Amino acid sequence: MAICALGYIAFGTSKLEEWKHFATEVLGLQLGEELDGTLVLRSDAYKRRIFIHRADREDLQYTGWETGSASDLEALRERLNAYDVPFVEGSAELARARSVVELIQFKDADGSKLEAFYGATQLRHDPFRSPVGAGPFVTGEQGLGHLVIGAKDYSAQVKFYVDTLGFKISDYCELPDAPRVAGKSPHLTFMHVNPRHHSLALCTLMMAGKHMNHFMLEAASVDDVGRAYERAKKAGAHIMMDFGRHTNDQMLSFYVRTPSGWMVEYGWGGIRIDDDASWRITQHTHPNVWGHNFTPPPGLEPGA
Repeated sequence: MAICALGYIAFGTSKLEEWKHFATEVLGLQLGEELDGTLVLRSDAYKRRIFIHRADREDLQYTGWETGSASDLEALRERLNAYDVPFVEGSAELARARSVVELIQFKDADGSKLEAFYGATQLRHDPFRSPVGAGPFVTGEQGLGHLVIGAKDYSAQVKFYVDTLGFKISDYCELPDAPRVAGKSPHLTFMHVNPRHHSLALCTLMMAGKHMNHFMLEAASVDDVGRAYERAKKAGAHIMMDFGRHTNDQMLSFYVRTPSGWMVEYGWGGIRIDDDASWRITQHTHPNVWGHNFTPPPGLEPGA
């Protein structure tokens, strides 16, 4: 598999100051740089993990997928050519902006912008420092975390990521308590590119017409999750889903609403898929073993 991890994500917002406080004081991420109209956040030794750009639309802008080497990136180019997926070479200026050696840009089946790269800049001489003492986060070979996005054309998106990009399906899940889509419960496909149970999940449901559903940060201890929960409550952030454990990746987590309206999952204890040969794809008819009770924010209650 040419792609080996979720390297970075970027989204737009008109609420940069709110995000600056939320990302650092609630999530515990480090503000690495404050550029003109962009906040750059760190979660580990990587120089640039999350880009928050000033924009009118509160949604995902692009996703950066990591490859392990120049030859792996070349293998991805060959794969895209084989599937007639157009791509462009990232300029040297863009590579510097992303803090990588080399990258290409292309789009998925929904038209969302993707980037693939190798050679991310690491700052091991300048270790990650959370302003609130959070971390370390679980990254390394497992990448930044995971991303869950809504799909306009669900079947085409699943086919693109599996067939074209080579992602491996971990399992499937239904959301029986969520709003129905075309008369059916929303459905998710979870996919992995490394031992993390899923680096990407696609969902038939798009919240408020946005691709972005949530991204996940995995803490190294359950106490770190509890501390983040306390910080979120103290800051007045809305807890969209309280503590619970998922059925598929068995993550213990909670979900907090971001200034942009979508969510961040803060979790611990996700299972690993270390051996694809012995892994069995399953399906789940409910997302949670227990907990994760949903509380809509003011103004979004049923009938509001």
